[in-house]
Amino acid sequence: MAINNSYEYINENSIHEDLLCSICTDPFEDPVSANQCGHVFCRKCITNTFCNTPRCPTCRHDLVLEDFHPVTLRPFLNQLNQLLVKCKSCSQINIQRGNFQDHMANCEKVILLCPAAHLKCDWKGQRHEMQDHVTICSLIKVQPAIDELNTVIKKQSEQIHCLYTILEKISSNHKKACKESYMGKEVYCDVCTRKLAFGELKHRLHYCPQTDICSNCIKQHFP
Repeated sequence: MAINNSYEYINENSIHEDLLCSICTDPFEDPVSANQCGHVFCRKCITNTFCNTPRCPTCRHDLVLEDFHPVTLRPFLNQLNQLLVKCKSCSQINIQRGNFQDHMANCEKVILLCPAAHLKCDWKGQRHEMQDHVTICSLIKVQPAIDELNTVIKKQSEQIHCLYTILEKISSNHKKACKESYMGKEVYCDVCTRKLAFGELKHRLHYCPQTDICSNCIKQHFP
């Protein structure tokens, strides 16, 4: 369902049916349509529907999610953006839906999360209360160090993946000097799957059987 918990529509009964999604019956949010039949749905609505039934809900045409593309017709999108809504936080009315994110960026009544919420700080409060919390939140103080550690961990994970790819491909029966021939064959990096250009072959790491690591991956993971 394409439900927005931050606003509600004004005079919803007067909204033209051409602007309503047939799945959630609300005005379209992030509308997409299929070229095969032209029917329009909210992206979330059609994605959820396709988890159970891979057909157009309107005409029952067999489709896949990749058949749906964003609606780009400007007059149609303008009508959606001009719909009037009411902010559920501060009760301000007659906000055009297309301008609602700008309103939220300055709304004094909206409930905000701590900047360290991803580190499990459970504080919630209004905008004017944020500064007082920031000065005493211990998780915010250690956030730079944690972010740095996460960057290191991500880098090491990529290195481990690179090494694992090499080890997985190495065979105990191929310890002698490589005698594989690549004459007329395409060579791909086993880490990033990028095709190696002819001039790059001499700069790669090569292990039998047919294991190749491109120079970009070597530089990226082992600077």
